[in-house]
Amino acid sequence: MEEILKKIPFFADLSDSDLQAVISKIQMQYFAADHEIFQKGDPGDIMYIIKRGQVQVIRDNAILAVLKDGQFFGEMALVSDEPRNATVKTVTDVEALILKKDDFKNLLETNPSIASIVSFEVVKRSNALF
Repeated sequence: MEEILKKIPFFADLSDSDLQAVISKIQMQYFAADHEIFQKGDPGDIMYIIKRGQVQVIRDNAILAVLKDGQFFGEMALVSDEPRNATVKTVTDVEALILKKDDFKNLLETNPSIASIVSFEVVKRSNALF
């Protein structure tokens, strides 16, 4: 699981002990094929990492991306109060690792090193948008 987390910008530069703290908060969730995980406009409160399967990212009836094993989505929900900007629907059965916003906030409050690295990444990503 560490290798998957290291591919996610928020977690790429964390120490092994900080990664273990994140891993301790991750849960497994299963979704059947053709299931809508969330809709555009829904509140964002969970980040998803695909362990096995495929999902489509859809906006305005157009498929923006197809994500598969090891890829992730919904990560901005952890650091933003913005609603979901796309709909995500499973193509196949999906086994996903999930990290809830409340658990993530708890990690930031109890692990200053995680908070510092995540804050830096959020600023970097925000600046890239402008």
